[in-house]
Amino acid sequence: MDDRSSAEPLTAERLESYSRADQDQILGPGEDPYGVAYTGLTFQSKDVHFGIRAADGRLVAHTGLLPLPLTVGGTDLEAIGVGGVCVAAERRGEGLAQAVVGAALDHGRALGFRYALLFCRPPLAAFYRGLGFREVAEEVTVEQPEGRLAVMPLRTMWRPLAQGAGWPEGPVRLRSLPM
Repeated sequence: MDDRSSAEPLTAERLESYSRADQDQILGPGEDPYGVAYTGLTFQSKDVHFGIRAADGRLVAHTGLLPLPLTVGGTDLEAIGVGGVCVAAERRGEGLAQAVVGAALDHGRALGFRYALLFCRPPLAAFYRGLGFREVAEEVTVEQPEGRLAVMPLRTMWRPLAQGAGWPEGPVRLRSLPM
């Protein structure tokens, strides 16, 4: 039976855990499933995970969250980092990414975060703009192992989670590994 013909709508749920095997279930095995190895950056794992399961129980979509300490134009703040967004190839175009990202943003908002932040490859920027994210115009630096700083080559995008939350002007420094 095709999961898409199911009368039961697929909804995002908080996952107890998320492993490399779960990621492989969605994206298939591979050394660079997100296409970001070219950056040479080390990324950190997310703390909280949301997913969507097909009617047969298979995980078909995911996103993760992680609190991020930032300095933006000299102002220290904390944002909820959104990362690891993925949807099984055969399920793309069904709104599953929007559903898992939406659930994650709702969770971040409920925790009191004013901002969400993500990094994405340039071809995905239009998708995230459609979800209310805005591009950060300033240079973004991120920490790397051994205390090294690196300029983020991926697009950096933010979204307000609280009414009236505006992004400060100035360069952005992520005071941790990127997510």
